[in-house]
Amino acid sequence: MSEGHARLGCSNKRWPMCAGSIREEAGYEDVAGAAAIDGTGSHLLLELCLQNNTQAAQYDQQIISANHPDNPNGWLVDVARIKRVQMCLDYVTRRVNELKAQFEGCTVLVEAEGKADPGGAFGRDDWWGTVDITITARHPMSGEVYFMEVVDYKDGRDYVSEKNNTQLISYLFGKMRPFIASGPDKCRPFKPNAVPHCRMTIVQPKTNPVVRYQCSTRTEDNVSTTSVVEAAEKLSVAARLTDNPDAPLTPGDHCQWCKANPKRGGHCSAKSNQSLLTVESMSEIAIDADNSNLSEYIGKILADPKSLTEDQLSELADSEEGVQAIFDKVKTEIKDRIEQGITVPGYAMVPGKGSNVWNEDDETIAKKLKSRRLKNADIYPPKLISPAQVMKSDLLTDDQKARIQKELITFKGGKLTLKKVAHDHVSEKVVAQSSTEGVESQSDVELMFADVPKTEPVAEVAAEEVSFF
Repeated sequence: MSEGHARLGCSNKRWPMCAGSIREEAGYEDVAGAAAIDGTGSHLLLELCLQNNTQAAQYDQQIISANHPDNPNGWLVDVARIKRVQMCLDYVTRRVNELKAQFEGCTVLVEAEGKADPGGAFGRDDWWGTVDITITARHPMSGEVYFMEVVDYKDGRDYVSEKNNTQLISYLFGKMRPFIASGPDKCRPFKPNAVPHCRMTIVQPKTNPVVRYQCSTRTEDNVSTTSVVEAAEKLSVAARLTDNPDAPLTPGDHCQWCKANPKRGGHCSAKSNQSLLTVESMSEIAIDADNSNLSEYIGKILADPKSLTEDQLSELADSEEGVQAIFDKVKTEIKDRIEQGITVPGYAMVPGKGSNVWNEDDETIAKKLKSRRLKNADIYPPKLISPAQVMKSDLLTDDQKARIQKELITFKGGKLTLKKVAHDHVSEKVVAQSSTEGVESQSDVELMFADVPKTEPVAEVAAEEVSFF
């Protein structure tokens, strides 16, 4: 759950893609948002249940972890949180039983919140993390490892892919290290065969499928302890790149949660620079030899976008976010100067569209409206409950909700809108995932360092659920 202050935290997916991000983020405070704080509560409940060998319902309506630095008031364990955490607990129980059946007579150990230290294998003390759950099947006498699995619980809605996930790779390698590494420092050479089989799992109750993984016993995943070691070696190279004071900035989709991202109030211009280079390189190719400048080229695009090829359209559209960031920063600077009393020609801070609001609290206003002969129904107009509210209601059983879903609710697709998607064949991905429990095969560890897929939710709509849920 918590990774303390590791410079290269396993859960930080940016530094393997952008070595300079560590330097650029250093000047920003890491402030947890409301969703992250709520997710911490679920992780704490999961940890309590695993450590005390209890069901999540044991803590129903209790306040847990009061005086926690992220939330001094603690977290209320409600029905929704219990359901989510219990899904993970049920998966762990299932895996323990499966491993006991697969390796007869073995001892299956379940560890909650265990430290993984992948960096130590490469002489680093700044690359480590805390694994939500580690499941290990071992020989009861010799201690020989038959199978090792790391499980990462995600409480949010943003789909997290298990495929070539650098966080899971770091976790698994770190937990395997005591068994596969050599010497007192547990470094090279590595002996991957000391852990014959492994699995890297995401449990994310708010997505479909809830459980998804890459496993060495499933041939289509092309995963093995050897491939995990190879991936960790590549991550160690990426880690060394971050040590360079002039480490390069590599923009991409991994910029989204970077603290230096201009969209989050940061200063990094790498994405904007890349976008401008794209426009400039296209202009060099497209502009006629008539001394036209970049602004004239852009004017030509506005006048005749049909003259562009499909690839040019795609490249220019990809550049929008970076170029827009430039104007966002300019507008912010204009606002700051005006607030300092500096005149910026053509700009001023003016009131936005206003609205009428009650000048007293709701209860007082309601009483005064009733005194004017308005009835309760006039003051509080009734509104039919929404399908989403019905499905979240604690007054209905799961069976009742299932019948309502089947008999009373119809899914209405949204209007077709233009959206950025992966550059490869999305339709082929959907077909592949629908027949493999939401897990798409990968053929090369190098894919871990390829561009981050443009849209993971494709897997969410097509995936087939993989478990007992």
